[in-house]
Amino acid sequence: MKEDQLSSSASSLENALQLLKMFTMDEPELRLSEIAEKLGVAASTAHRLVNTLVAEGFVVKDPRTNMYRLGASILAFGKMITAQIKLYREALPILQELVNKSNETAHIGILDQTDTVYLHKIECSHPVRLLSHSGKRNPAYCTGTGQLILAYQDERTVNRVIERGLVRKTPKTITRPDEFLSLLNTIRKQGFAIASEQLHEGVTSIAAPIRDLSGQVVASVAVVGPVQRITTARIRPLTHLVVQAGHEISERMGCKSIFETRI
Repeated sequence: MKEDQLSSSASSLENALQLLKMFTMDEPELRLSEIAEKLGVAASTAHRLVNTLVAEGFVVKDPRTNMYRLGASILAFGKMITAQIKLYREALPILQELVNKSNETAHIGILDQTDTVYLHKIECSHPVRLLSHSGKRNPAYCTGTGQLILAYQDERTVNRVIERGLVRKTPKTITRPDEFLSLLNTIRKQGFAIASEQLHEGVTSIAAPIRDLSGQVVASVAVVGPVQRITTARIRPLTHLVVQAGHEISERMGCKSIFETRI
């Protein structure tokens, strides 16, 4: 993209963000002329910008008054933020307990498009130096957290990840779509995911689902450590701890259903 195109795109994005911030409790609805005046742009420019936001559901137009207000898409962000704040509050003591019992580093992660994003991380006394941190993004297809959440997503979401590319990160990264889909099916049936050396050589993670009030898998809790510590003999007891932590966080999130897990 050329420099002038980048400048134009940045300007449009800035105007869009400024427009969304115009809607307040005092002014929940605005006319097109008011939007143009507040932005300091021509009415035609404001019209194009508003139409783009309307098409994406961030703004809606009242056909009776011809005034604009925030739409469902932007309101959904507020609900998502509220849910993540609740997840942080409810998960933190259980995550700390998981670290204490497993003596391994633990994460809470969510799916964002095709990536895993870590919301929380608590390190053990001898953590793996992966430069991971809260807010860290990793490809979902080659992480225990990402594979776990993807196992419970719809076909469209999974296909988007596959179309993005299953790029080899280590010799053990799963890169064949059919093998990847088979793995997700296994994870969904057993109720947990074990990813060994698929993102980083020498590192294994074990992940379990976190469910919301409706029973939907919205996040994952996981432990991560070196293969020298997360040995075959420790996989079963560690998996039990992680799955139990997932159940406890899910209950705190309002999920009362009991889900079968084969460990």
